Amino acid sequence: MMPGAASLAYLRRSKLVVQSVVTLALAVMVAINAAEILHRVLYTRGLNWVQELSIILAMYLYFLSYALIAKDREYIRVDLLARVLPPRGQRVLAIATRLLVLGFHALLAWYAVTAVRFTSMFETSVLSWPEYVFFLPLAVGCTDIVVTECLFLTWQLRGIEVVETRIGVLT
Repeated sequence: MMPGAASLAYLRRSKLVVQSVVTLALAVMVAINAAEILHRVLYTRGLNWVQELSIILAMYLYFLSYALIAKDREYIRVDLLARVLPPRGQRVLAIATRLLVLGFHALLAWYAVTAVRFTSMFETSVLSWPEYVFFLPLAVGCTDIVVTECLFLTWQLRGIEVVETRIGVLT
C-alpha cells in the first residue's frame, strides 16, 4: 500500500516552502550582520535593529529546520531498544513514540498560538513590531510538525511502509 497522493504532495510542497524560508532567513541574517559590521567600521557604533531582527530570523531558522528534520524522519531513534523487541513490540513502540512526539509538538503549537494571541498587544523595543514575531516561528514550525506527524501516524496505523534506506523506530 502506498501513501496518499495528497499526503505526499503536502510533504513535498511544504518541505520546499520550509527550505525556501530557512534559506531566505539565513541569507538575510548574513546580509544584515555584514551591514552591521560595515556600519561599525565606518561609524564606530552598531545598528540597533540588527540584533532584534537577527533573533527573530534565528528563531525561524531553528524551528523550521526542525520541521525539516520531522519531514525527513531524522529524529534520534531508539533503535537499540527496538531491535531486542519482537515485531509486535517494535510496532507498539513505534506508535507510542510517534504519539509522544506528536503530543509534545501539539502542546508546543498550542502554547505558541496562545502566546501569539497574548503578545500581539505588545511591541518589540527597537523595531516596534508586535511581540508575537518572537512566538510565530514556534507556532508555524510546530503546527507543520503536527501535520507531518499526523500523516506519518496515519501511515503507521494503516501499515503503509515508505521505502527508505534507513531503518528506525519512527519510520
